[in-house]
Amino acid sequence: MTNIREALLGPSYFYHRRLIERSKLWSAADIAKYHASRVDPLMKRYGDGVTTKDDYRRDLGHYTRYNLPVLAHTVRTGGTSGQPLRFSADTFARRQKERAYLFDIWSGIGYSPFDLRVRYGGDIHGDDLVQFQRMENVWSISPAATTESRLDELRSWIGTVPPFFLHIYPSSLYTFIDLIGEKLFRSLPVRGVMAASETFPAGQQLQFEADFGLRIAHWYGHSEYAVLAYYCRDCLGFHFYPTYGKLELLPSDTDGCERVVATSFNRIGTQFVRYETEDLAVRGAGKCGNNNFPRADAIMGRVQETFRDDVGRRRSLFGYVFGDLDHGTFWDQIQDLQFIQTAVGKLLVRLIINQGADKDSIEHTFTERIPMASLEFEYVASIERSRSGKRRYFLDLTSTTRHEIP
Repeated sequence: MTNIREALLGPSYFYHRRLIERSKLWSAADIAKYHASRVDPLMKRYGDGVTTKDDYRRDLGHYTRYNLPVLAHTVRTGGTSGQPLRFSADTFARRQKERAYLFDIWSGIGYSPFDLRVRYGGDIHGDDLVQFQRMENVWSISPAATTESRLDELRSWIGTVPPFFLHIYPSSLYTFIDLIGEKLFRSLPVRGVMAASETFPAGQQLQFEADFGLRIAHWYGHSEYAVLAYYCRDCLGFHFYPTYGKLELLPSDTDGCERVVATSFNRIGTQFVRYETEDLAVRGAGKCGNNNFPRADAIMGRVQETFRDDVGRRRSLFGYVFGDLDHGTFWDQIQDLQFIQTAVGKLLVRLIINQGADKDSIEHTFTERIPMASLEFEYVASIERSRSGKRRYFLDLTSTTRHEIP
């Protein structure tokens, strides 16, 4: 079965595997030369100005190549940054390319292609607590099904799983340990942890690794597939793969931080050119002996947000609400939203919706995904943003730092 799976990885996977290995030996001049060969044609086609989500919303066709049925399909960003962006992605090569880079990152904790994973997440329909994807060799645990009444079922099941890698969002890591119990977690044959989509609070990753004796593969990427970086345990910073896309760090209004601007190297689908990701980074100081990849000392991207459920447990808001709703048409109904914890076990969901949106469907979806809290819905015309244009998608009015509802 393993050989069959590896054969299905596809030609793009093996092309990028070879490219990744070669790039680890490149000098800074080699990287600059490679970037010029990929970026210069894009500059001639699209110009050299910095682009934003609105540029792609206004004229997606201008930035999209070979957008033909079968060759490309429509995808979208998630909902944490406001109104999702729809764009076109390569149907075949994108998944193969992603696997090449992710498998390289995961190999740092001992992972080999198609080793068994247990993923705490996944948009599982119905009442199933877990589902198995045979071709991926992944067990997915439904966060929505981990209600208090089913935790004994979860604990019994997880105790039967052979050695596995745990795939999780950073904010869900301690939630998962809390759900099954720390004693049971320590007894499980976990081989390592894969965590992305959010940042770890300062020092938390190293503290977890020391406390539990498990290594974490941590990385930074985003839904537009323009740049990708892995966390380096030697320099404690992020290395950006130079063959995945081009990183630029440009001045920002935030002291000590620079804007992450990305250019994708995708040949089919939407081509993001000098694209404003809306994330900030701290420029890498000095060099790391591992390679000459562009570096950042820290990524100031999505922070961890946790709510308290009806029994006071902390749960990852991202994992329950945003992480696996980026497929289908759900987000096409919503322009913006914000969750506000008004009391333990109670969330106010504030929404800006598009004309024709199905309120019943929206409320049913969120209620189904968060059955361990009481939800109240409020439809508004605007959600207040900071002076920098950002808006927090979660406010906790029960914390010691009080907030007023804007």
